[in-house]
Amino acid sequence: MKKITEKIAWICIVIGCAVFGIYIYGLCCNDYSVLGEIKDTDIERTGQIGDFFGGIIGSIWALAGVLLYFSALRMQSQELSNQMREMSDSKKLIQQQQFETTFFNLLKTQQELKHSLKGKFYSIIRSCNSFEYYSEICESEAFFNRVCSEMKILYSIYKLREITLWDESQVKQELYCYYTAREYELDDPEYDYAKEIRDMYKQYNQCYLAYIYGIKTRTMQQAQEKSNEMLMCRCIYGHIFGKYQNVLGHYCRHLYNIIKFLDSERQRCLDEIKINDKNRISEVEAVKKRFSTYVAFVHSMLTTKELCVIFYNSFLFPKAKDLFVKYNLFDNLLKENLLSKDHAELMEGAALKTSKDIFHQILEELNADDANDNPLKHTK
Repeated sequence: MKKITEKIAWICIVIGCAVFGIYIYGLCCNDYSVLGEIKDTDIERTGQIGDFFGGIIGSIWALAGVLLYFSALRMQSQELSNQMREMSDSKKLIQQQQFETTFFNLLKTQQELKHSLKGKFYSIIRSCNSFEYYSEICESEAFFNRVCSEMKILYSIYKLREITLWDESQVKQELYCYYTAREYELDDPEYDYAKEIRDMYKQYNQCYLAYIYGIKTRTMQQAQEKSNEMLMCRCIYGHIFGKYQNVLGHYCRHLYNIIKFLDSERQRCLDEIKINDKNRISEVEAVKKRFSTYVAFVHSMLTTKELCVIFYNSFLFPKAKDLFVKYNLFDNLLKENLLSKDHAELMEGAALKTSKDIFHQILEELNADDANDNPLKHTK
C-alpha cells in the first residue's frame, strides 16, 4: 500500500511537470514572451495562464503532496508500531530473565532444603541372645531412603489383622526362653534357624515401630475394610508426616510452590498471546515447550526415593497432587518403587510405568531405528 501511494504521488508530479513544460513550450511557439516585457494586450492572456497553472498543475501537485504526506504518516505509524513491538519484546525478555533468575534460585533453595533434612529413626537390633534399642540420624538422601524403608515396614504392619503391643519385658523373656531351649535341645540340621531368628526380630521390630508411630489395631482394621488402599496409604504416610513434619512439611511445601510458580507464569505467558494473532499457535507451542524445559529441571533434581515420598505426600494434599499430575512429575517413578504396584492406580492422571514397560519401549525404539536405517530389510 505504501509503495502504491508513493508511485501515484510521483506519477502526479511527473504529469504536472510534463503539462507545465508542454504548456510553456506552446506559449513560446505562439510568440508569447515568458521572460520579456509583458504588453497590455497580454495581461488577459497571462491571467488565463495563471488560472491554468493553479487549477490544473497546482491541483495535480497538491494531490501528490497529500499522497506523500499520507505515506509519511503511514511510515511514521509503522515506525511507532515497530518501536512498540520492540519495547514489548524487550519487556517480555526482561520478565523472562527475572522469572528464570527467581526460578533457579528456588531450585537452589530446594536443594539446600534437601541437604538440610535430618531425622532420627528408631529400631531394635539383635544383641547376643537378647536385643537392644538402636537409633540412627539420617540426613539428605539417606533421610528419604530411610523414610521409604519405614513406610514399607508400616505397610507390612497394616497388612496384619492385628498387632501385638510392644512389651519389653515379655520380649526379653521370650528370647531368653528361646535361646535357653536352643542350648539344651539338639539342632535339626535341615531346619533354617537363621531364618527363624530373622523372622522373630522382624516381628519384634514391627511391634516396636507400631509403638513408636502409635498404630492401633482398630485403625488398621478400618483401613483394610475399604475397597481400595487409599485410606491405608494416607494412614501410613500420615504416621511418617506426623513424626517428621518439621522437615518434610517445609520440603514438600517449597516444591509445591515451585511448581505453582511455574504454572502461574506459564498461564500469564499464554494469556498475553492475542487470540487474533496469526502466529498464535506457534507462540503457544513455544511457551509450552519452554515451560516443559523448566519442569525437566525440576525432574532432574528429584531422586526415585524423593519421588516416592512426594507421591504418597500428595494423597494428603489434593492441590499438590493435581498440580504434580498436570506437569507429569511422577513420569520417572516406576510402579516397583511404590509400596505396591496397585497404588499407581490411586493417582488418577499419573502415567507410571513398570520396568518391563520401559524395556519394551526401548525395544520398540531400537526396532524403529533399524527400520529407518535398513528400509529394504523390511520390504523383502
